[in-house]
Amino acid sequence: MERPVSRTRTRSVPLSVGIATHDQRAMIQSIMQLRMVGQLLQRPVQFFVGDGGTIPESRNRVVEAIAARYPREEAAWMLWLDSDILIPPDSASTIATAIKWAESQQVCVVANYRMVTGQNVLIATREAPFHHYTDEELGTLPKPYPRVALAGLGLAYLHQPLAYRFYSDVTGEDLHFWWDHPDLSIHWIDTLHLVHRKAVLLG
Repeated sequence: MERPVSRTRTRSVPLSVGIATHDQRAMIQSIMQLRMVGQLLQRPVQFFVGDGGTIPESRNRVVEAIAARYPREEAAWMLWLDSDILIPPDSASTIATAIKWAESQQVCVVANYRMVTGQNVLIATREAPFHHYTDEELGTLPKPYPRVALAGLGLAYLHQPLAYRFYSDVTGEDLHFWWDHPDLSIHWIDTLHLVHRKAVLLG
């Protein structure tokens, strides 16, 4: 079913970026790249930063802030960015192009990055046991913007339902989100390569 035209962003509408953090911090280089994305799209960038004891809490605070900014909207286009995701230099054009494509097609676009296990975050199956794509398998997918079954929300542009509340159990909040919204079509930005920087505790 076709979505209302009012859901499509125009140049005058800010690019909403939601950053889920533990401590209000994020990668400076990533922020700079996203500001450049806004310039390329000719749209101001507004950042919504959420912190909390858990990632679901952080995401919920971001969604609540966006809902407060747009009280008449049921959903809003937004870019999720995790605070430990480093966007390399010269990535702004790739992200801007993907955002425009996602809005024109009314789909979600996501980026790939390595998890702490070393596996790709992109998943080829909707249900457990999950199969994470290997590099070789990703290389065989039809491009551009191949569809994938599941993905992380480390960097994802989507039409976020503003009444939704993230939660997790033995499964992360990102997979629960996709399961709760099976109508959302997920597509990989195959030309974007991210760095996932995890903190190391020093004893």
